[in-house]
Amino acid sequence: MLTASPAWAQSDFWFSDELVPYRTVVDAYRSGDYDVAVGEVLSLEPDVVHALIDRVRDPDRRLIGTDARPALAEQLFRSAAMLHLDAAEQVWLRGRERAANEQIEVAVRWIEQAARDPEPSESFRRRWYRSVALLTFERGGWQGGVAFAEVAIERLVDDVALLTMSAWFYEGLALAPVILDGTGEGQLRGLQERKQARLLSAVRRAGAAWQRSSDEVEAGLRLARARMLLGQGDSVRALLEGIAVRGDLGVEEAYLCRLLLAELLDEAGETAEAERRLWEAIDLLPDGQSARVALAWSLDRGGAREQAAAVLDPFLAASATSGLPDPWVDFRLGVGAGPELRADLRREVEP
Repeated sequence: MLTASPAWAQSDFWFSDELVPYRTVVDAYRSGDYDVAVGEVLSLEPDVVHALIDRVRDPDRRLIGTDARPALAEQLFRSAAMLHLDAAEQVWLRGRERAANEQIEVAVRWIEQAARDPEPSESFRRRWYRSVALLTFERGGWQGGVAFAEVAIERLVDDVALLTMSAWFYEGLALAPVILDGTGEGQLRGLQERKQARLLSAVRRAGAAWQRSSDEVEAGLRLARARMLLGQGDSVRALLEGIAVRGDLGVEEAYLCRLLLAELLDEAGETAEAERRLWEAIDLLPDGQSARVALAWSLDRGGAREQAAAVLDPFLAASATSGLPDPWVDFRLGVGAGPELRADLRREVEP
């Protein structure tokens, strides 16, 4: 039975007698007994855990340690945050979205006990918020990702990865199919305005990320893509050309940059230059379907049908499992990094 008593400092909180039942559950989780721990924590009302957190004084200057080597109290705060996150995923799988959100609210309060000022780069807390944003996207779609990313960015306004992720969510939400319940011009106009507003939010988030770090190439690509979707491609041509000549790009980034440049050039009527960029993309990633299809379409449109067919020939001999996934698919839909990131964080809270 968990009962309330006077407030505790962070460093003392985990060792109070009243917290023994909850601490036992957290310790089981840290030891790898995930299913039992999640089951136990789901048997508690979220309000009971909120009441416990309410009584932690913040901050406690005796909380020592670093992000890489945290004090025991902080290790336990992190573990509790991961435990409730796993609980959220469990109930989400059962279709209980509201219960999942309640568990995430508890988890956020636990992870905030481990906040630092300034927050270290790539800290546990930063990576935790990114993992939750990915989970909310996995379970709640683009809208779920957008909603939690806003919560996370309120707490970590300078996190370039979160800003970039938010831009991706907003773009996906803008382009998501909609079901019309009427065909009036008024409804269509409202949908168009909503789409534009979401793309502008993508521009704002990607622009903030790119401004903070030009090393975050994905942010630059997402900024360019969102502006292109808004019909503002001319404003990002120099940006894409600048990215294309960088020597520090990964193959996927270089490929995507050339795809976007080719689209921009084609729209400007510079067909030959667009095709040159697509050939560059194919040289970078011969298995890349998007570049080959775009190039074949351009050649066919120009009357070079035999050359267009030759560009597509490699697909005829390829098996369904050969080659690498096209980076364009990952750029649009995500790389599915959430489960791996959460598994890494889970391992980090082990004793």
